[in-house]
Amino acid sequence: MRPKEQIFSYLSLFLFLLISSCKNEASDLKKEYDPTKPVVLTAFYPNEGGAKDKILLNGENFGTDPSKIKVYFNNARAAIVSSSGERIYAIIPRLPGDEPKISVVIGEDSVVYDHKFIYHIQAQVSTVTGTGDKNFVAGTLDQAHVYGKYLDMDAQGNLFMTWRDGGSYGVARINEKENLVTPLYTVASSPNPYANGVTVDRVTGIMTVSHESVAEVFFSFDPREAWVPRQRNAQFSAADYGTIVQADRYANFVTFSPYDNHLYTRFRDGKVAKINPDTYQATIVHQGPYGSQYGQAINPAKPWELYITLHSNATPTEFRQGIMVLDLRDPNGTGGFKRINAPGGSGFRDGPVADAIFNLPKDIKFDNAGNMFIADYGNHCIRMLSADGVVSTVAGQPTKAGYKDGGPVESLFNQPWGVAVNDQGDIYIADWSNARIRKLVIE
Repeated sequence: MRPKEQIFSYLSLFLFLLISSCKNEASDLKKEYDPTKPVVLTAFYPNEGGAKDKILLNGENFGTDPSKIKVYFNNARAAIVSSSGERIYAIIPRLPGDEPKISVVIGEDSVVYDHKFIYHIQAQVSTVTGTGDKNFVAGTLDQAHVYGKYLDMDAQGNLFMTWRDGGSYGVARINEKENLVTPLYTVASSPNPYANGVTVDRVTGIMTVSHESVAEVFFSFDPREAWVPRQRNAQFSAADYGTIVQADRYANFVTFSPYDNHLYTRFRDGKVAKINPDTYQATIVHQGPYGSQYGQAINPAKPWELYITLHSNATPTEFRQGIMVLDLRDPNGTGGFKRINAPGGSGFRDGPVADAIFNLPKDIKFDNAGNMFIADYGNHCIRMLSADGVVSTVAGQPTKAGYKDGGPVESLFNQPWGVAVNDQGDIYIADWSNARIRKLVIE
C-alpha cells in the first residue's frame, strides 16, 4: 500500500477498534470457547496489507484465551494479540504466499474465511560491503573488497563467504555488528582448498567447506577454535571410493542436515555421499544424473529434503538448469532424484513451480518457514519459491543487469551467485559481477 493509503487504513482500523470496543465492552466479557458449538467466521479487516500489519478477525465462539487460538495465513502462523470472543486481534505474518487464505483453529475446530487476503510484499535492497573491486581486501565494511561466490550464516549473525579473485582463493567472515570483513583462510593457488559451497551447523556453529578437486577432503572451522581451519578427510570404504569417477570427483558443495545430523555432498558423476561430521565416515547413498552443480541446500521445515541446482552440462538433458530434490529418508526409493521446476532453462517465468523457468540458477537457501531463495544468475535477480510452491521475483529486474539499491522494482543485480538467510529471514546475496555483498530485507 502507498503511505497515504496505509495511514488511512491504520486510522480506520483504530476507529473501528475504538467504536467496537466501547459498544461491545460489556457483552465481550467472559465469552469462552464452547466446543459444543461451531466456530463461525464473518469478516476481517483490512482486506490487504503486509507483514507486521494489524488485522481484526470477526466471528463467533473464539473464546478469550489467545493461547488457545491459532490463526494461519496459508501455512504461515500469525501472532495473536487478544480475543474478545467475537473478535481476534492479530499480526499478519511474513511471506505467507500468494493470495493467502486465513484460517482459524481452536480446539478441534478449523475454519477458513470465504475470501482471500491480499498480501503486499515489502522489500528493500542495500549494500553490506564491497566497492566493485574484485581483488579481496579485508577491513571495515565500507573499505573491504569482496568477490564472493557462496555464502552461509550462523545463528550469531556471522556471514561466511568463499571467494575467488584473480590471484587467490579463500574463506572470510563478514559481521555487520562488528563492521568487519575478516579472512579465515587465504591461499594463492588452487591445489589448496579451492572452497566453493559452505555450510554451517547453527547449533554448534561449525562451518564446513568442500575442496573442489579432492573427493575426500573437506575443511571445518570451529568458533570454539576461533575458526582456525582444520583439514577433515572423509573415510570412504574401498568399495564406495572405487565407484567415484576420479575425473568427476568435484564435490563443489557440502550441506549439513538436521534431519540426521550428517553432512551431504555430491560428486559430478552424480553420486551423493553421507558423512558423519564427527568421525567423517562416509557412505555413498544415491546415484543420480551426471552434471556439475550450482547450489545445494536443506529445507529446515522438511530437513530430509536435499535440494540441488544443476549445470547446463547435466545428463540426461531433462535435468539441465533446474532445481532437483532428493528425499534423504529413502534416497533410492521411488521418489528418488527429481526435478521440481519446468524443463527448458535459459529463460524466465514466475508462477507455480512446475511452470517456473530459471536461467543458470546458482546458490539456493531456505528461511525457517521453508521458503527457498534462488540466485538466478542469468536473469540477474533473486527469486523465491514459497513453501506452498509458487515462484516469484522478490528483487532485481529480470534479464536486466546493473547495480542499484532500493525497493524490489528498482533494485538491480549483476549475475548474483551466492545466497544466505539469517534466522530473522533477511537474505544476503553475493552479487558476483558487482563484487559486492547485498542484503535483501523482505516482509
